[in-house]
Amino acid sequence: MKKHSNWMTACLLAVLLLPLAACATTGSAKQGAENAPSVTLSVLNRGSDAFFGCDVTISIKDFIAKGFEFGDACDVVLENDLYRYEFKSIPFYNGYYTKTGDPLLCGYGYAVKEKRGENYQYTRTDYPYLRLCYNNREMWNLLHLTTDMKCTITLVKKGGFAYEQNLVGGLTYSKNFEDYAAKKGISQEEVFANFRAVKSNAVKENVLFRSASPFDNANNRAVYVNELCKKNQIDYVLNLADSPAKIDKYKATAAWSQLDYSQKLLDNDQVSLMAMSAAYEGASYQSALVRGLQAAVDHNATRILFHCTEGKDRTGFVGVVLESLCGATYGEMLDDYMVTYDNYYGLTEKSDKTAYDYIVELKFNDMINYLLTFDASLVAEGNGSYNLAKVKPENYTRAATNLLKKAGMSDAYIQSLTALLKK
Repeated sequence: MKKHSNWMTACLLAVLLLPLAACATTGSAKQGAENAPSVTLSVLNRGSDAFFGCDVTISIKDFIAKGFEFGDACDVVLENDLYRYEFKSIPFYNGYYTKTGDPLLCGYGYAVKEKRGENYQYTRTDYPYLRLCYNNREMWNLLHLTTDMKCTITLVKKGGFAYEQNLVGGLTYSKNFEDYAAKKGISQEEVFANFRAVKSNAVKENVLFRSASPFDNANNRAVYVNELCKKNQIDYVLNLADSPAKIDKYKATAAWSQLDYSQKLLDNDQVSLMAMSAAYEGASYQSALVRGLQAAVDHNATRILFHCTEGKDRTGFVGVVLESLCGATYGEMLDDYMVTYDNYYGLTEKSDKTAYDYIVELKFNDMINYLLTFDASLVAEGNGSYNLAKVKPENYTRAATNLLKKAGMSDAYIQSLTALLKK
């Protein structure tokens, strides 16, 4: 029987004996062990979204009713007759508020505040079940998970991650157009659709656009993206999220008949369906990106839209790669990335600098530090990150070029893509 345990708590043992170990955060002593809430659940399936975690057989509401709260630290054991994975003191969050590769229990979208700083009754959730997952890594595939596994979750520290949860746990968004407003130079439709042209001194004007999905109307945004694509004469779409099977499901929805321009692009073979997970470090993500970019070049595209579902995570990393390729600065890429948090949540550096800085470090800098591993001229510091104040635009360009090359893009395609996008 194979048994896997945590390499961060037993590093040497894991290295010697366990080829695939479960990651975890620092452990803590169990408090009130006899009375601590604990549940044993079945693994239901692979999570249906881009994070490829595993759903377990309890709703977010019912899990909270057992005595767990967002911000709690939990021990988790996942096992069957072949494998046993132990995750020590991991957070239970209503969003993906961990570093890439770190595990968490997630009830994504489950509202804890109506407005930042105000109490709010739980009213909605986007996940029907509690999910165990890695952030931006494919737990289901990496750990060879199956539906015969049992998942035991035990509370070990009440509020162990309360600071992080309270800081950004209110980052939930409305699906109603009326709840959004126009901003200086940006229409209400553009805010709601998270639609914009990428702006940088390095990127050609009105060539590269990003948005929420123009096909998936689960968040009520596709109709608005469709109209903005038409208005901006988008002639090629990099659909990072969908497969042909998903498109077939959208065709059966009431909103599909309103997506005339999106349908036209599909019918004219002007859409790359790339079906990428959120694991931007993975070979499948990067090879899919190369295939889509090469298709856009082959199509002689002049106005390219790239999107996932929300236009946030998968779209965010693609934006970093393409802007870096053109020679954008750190500040330009950061500003473009954080527009999404303003559009969805009203979070800006001015509105809440502490939360803003936390998201920058947690999300954006995580992407940047990974990208910079592709520039061999840079040396990371002891914590694996880079001194970003010393990184120059040419470092980002070199890193993006090397990432695309490693993923299979030829020099000729890179030159053509750069000529298309760069000022």
